[in-house]
Amino acid sequence: MLMLAVACTTAEETLPSIGGPVSGEADGVSAVAPVETAVQTLAEQRGRAFSAAAAFDASAAVRQRILVNGSGQATAVPGLAILNLGVQSLADTVAEAREQSAVAMGRVTEALKARNIEDRDIQTSNFNIFPRYTSREVTRCPSVRDTAEREMTLSSPPKILALPSIEPGVEIARSREKPECYKEREQVIIGYQVTNQLVVKLRDLDAAGSVIDEVTAAGGDLIRFQGINFTIDDTEALQDEARAAAIGDMMDKANQVATLTGVELGKLINISETGGQPRVSFDSLERVSFASAKAAPTPIMAGDLEVTVMVQALYAIR
Repeated sequence: MLMLAVACTTAEETLPSIGGPVSGEADGVSAVAPVETAVQTLAEQRGRAFSAAAAFDASAAVRQRILVNGSGQATAVPGLAILNLGVQSLADTVAEAREQSAVAMGRVTEALKARNIEDRDIQTSNFNIFPRYTSREVTRCPSVRDTAEREMTLSSPPKILALPSIEPGVEIARSREKPECYKEREQVIIGYQVTNQLVVKLRDLDAAGSVIDEVTAAGGDLIRFQGINFTIDDTEALQDEARAAAIGDMMDKANQVATLTGVELGKLINISETGGQPRVSFDSLERVSFASAKAAPTPIMAGDLEVTVMVQALYAIR
């Protein structure tokens, strides 16, 4: 009975903490007060949670962006043709190879100047002298002394032997054995190569084919032609035109994306640009034939020069 009474008393004392109704108020204080306090605390906590969530949504909205790309092109007729040509000579000696190259290059430059091409438009881009090698098989038979020294080096454990000097009428102990011969390949210089290359600017594109024919005839079999490119002296105006077109394309796309997604386009945060270099037309190794002066003229087609500018922009969403 005593244990049951204690259990009942303990249960009654703990009921107010969970909000259960109890009988008997002490000193006029209601037992429901702790429940109201807990409800009020919970409401405050929920209010703070809703405020934090709203602040998070606002900051997330600020971080929302629109990323768009734009491209623009501008074309123009090239005003310059860049020729990459030269001569290459082969001879047994350096002097002979250099002389042949100098004579051929002299004829080439004379042909260029006959076309009223100024010295400022002719530039040496490369000059090299290289030895030319080949490989051959040789048979080597070492002498008696070489054989003895090699066997001493390869013997294990090493032995210290004193080799007598070879004098007339004196033979060492192993001289009666025939040394073993062996074969190997070695590089041998068979001549020299001289290369002299030029970069030539042609300002008269209509004469490009005739200049190539005349230079080819002047250089003869030593002429080497690496390529032809087309460009203009000042590309800034062409780049400005392509850039304006690219930015216009980018802004149109940004406005279209904002309209289709139902958002309002904010301020421009960042913008970057790539491209802007003129594109050359073709490789002359495939289009230009090495015709002689009496053959059909070499056809050269300059085409159009195109500049492309790419921009990328980042906008905020209001």
